[in-house]
Formats: sequence, C-alpha cells, structure tokens
Amino acid sequence: MKRAFVVSFVIVFVLSLWILNSGSNQPNSLKQSLLHNGIERDYVLYVPEGLPENAPLVVVAHGYTSSAEIIMAYSGMNKIADEEKFLVVYPQGTTDLRGNNFFNVGYSFHASSKVDDLDFIKTLVTNLIEEYKINSDHVFATGMSNGGDLSYFLACYASDIFTAVAPIAGTMMQTTIENCSPNKPMPIFEIHGDADDVTLFDGDMADKDGWGPYPDNQTIIDFWVKQNNLELYDAYKFSDINPNDDSSITFHKYWSKVSANEVWFYVIENGEHDWPLLKSPFTFWESPLGWWYFSSSNMDIDTSAEIWNFFKKYSD
Repeated sequence: MKRAFVVSFVIVFVLSLWILNSGSNQPNSLKQSLLHNGIERDYVLYVPEGLPENAPLVVVAHGYTSSAEIIMAYSGMNKIADEEKFLVVYPQGTTDLRGNNFFNVGYSFHASSKVDDLDFIKTLVTNLIEEYKINSDHVFATGMSNGGDLSYFLACYASDIFTAVAPIAGTMMQTTIENCSPNKPMPIFEIHGDADDVTLFDGDMADKDGWGPYPDNQTIIDFWVKQNNLELYDAYKFSDINPNDDSSITFHKYWSKVSANEVWFYVIENGEHDWPLLKSPFTFWESPLGWWYFSSSNMDIDTSAEIWNFFKKYSD
C-alpha cells in the first residue's frame, strides 16, 4: 500500500511539473524580455502565421498570483488570433513582498511599490508597434482580475495608446476613479460574476478584504457611460447554453447615436471569479496547462471570442 502511494505521488508530481513547464510551448509563442527602469521585464508574444502589416495588437494581462503563461493557456486567445490575424502579448507582472506576481494598480498593500507597470506596458506596446508594424489605432487591452484592473488603469492613464479595453472580473480602485481623466471616449467591455468572492460585484468601499476601497460594478459602468456620454440601449438575457452550470448571462449595452464608443456589461448571474468558457480551449495533449487550469462557473460564452467581437468593432 505504501509503495503504491509513493509511486502515485511521484507520477502526479512529475505530471504536474510537466504541465507547469508546458505553458509557453504553444507554436509561435515567444518568451521575451525588455529592460525597464532597471528591471528585466518578461512577456510572452504570440505571432500568428501570416500576420499582416497594420494588424491589431491585444494585450492580455494575468491576475494576481498568476502568470503570462497561465492566462495564455486557459484564455484560448491565441486561437482567436490565428483566425483573425492579430498580435497578442501577455506581459508578466513582477513579484511583490508577499511573493506573488502582480501588476501595480494601487492596492493598499502595494503602496510602497515603485514598480511602474503603466510605463512598462506603454513602452512594450510602443516597441511592438514599431517592430511588427502594428496599426497604432487598433491597440487593445484585456485581462483577468488584477489584469482586468490593469485594463481599467490603462483606459484612464494611457488612452492616447489604447483604443478599447475589456476587463474580466476587474474593478477600479476608488483612487483610480477619482483621478481618471482619459483624453477621449473609451469603449469598455466588462464581464463580471455577481457571486465573485474575490473582486466583489458589490464593491468593498469599507476595505474589508484589504485590497483598498473600490466601488460596486454598476458604479464603475455608470462612470464610463457618463464619460462617453452614452445611455442604456438594450438589456437582454443570453441563451442558457449549458443549464447544468446554474448560471446565466444578462447583457447591458450602452450607446449613443452620435458616438461609436459603446459600453458593454455582461453580468454573470451566479458567476464566480473566473473567465467564462464554453469548454476548455485545449485538449490535454494540445495544452496541458490550459487543460489543467480550465475552470468556469459559467459555460454559456467563449470570453475571448466575445472580447474580440467587441474589439473588432473598433478595428475595421
């Protein structure tokens, strides 16, 4: 019995190591780095075959404690890039004092951090535009959780570079909202579960969880609706494709007759802190890491496909 347990443990351990080291082995993915403010900053670049000049660029940012390889694996964004021919970059955060990967967006426990992720992303994008002849009017950002917060951060403070953003399970810290002044209307697409127990749907202005004060999701959406001078155009439920997930989606669309800068808000009813997917974007053999990390409380949409459908409105 003891020997069987040891053998099983070794198999699981070796398999886990193989999975964790297979994240950036997708064809056409390149792990690269640049020196920024004295720090070697890593990122993973995905270049679809036949990428034309003047193609769009999508920045995809990971969550707190996660990594570029992990979000590349579970999001399935590379498959969309193959079909639609856009460049994808997955920036890697730095390590905080707790030993976790992060992007600096103003959490209270990062108050002493000197990491300038805003300038890092701007520098990275500028370099990629030049190297790959990217259309500078078609630069987009999305991300999960902390990466979603970064997307909002870029919408506020890098609107001269970004065309639209799509935060997933993200929020805006209260200090960000108070200082947010984009120089143009910014299309926003937020997907958020109302049962999210990490980035709370109803916000945390009392800072009970220690991230710092942040408002509820509707307040954030209302901020951008007002910023873009929009009004509610439509609201409806999506088809409940997978009734077994005990979850459904309501779509709120804001627009204006005189503006093309829409705000989309998908509320995942009973949705948790995750990236909704119809199914795992990969089989185990295609991407062990993507298969390993696949987890979704809602299986009615493909989030990456929905994100690109939104971005595509501003890249044609």
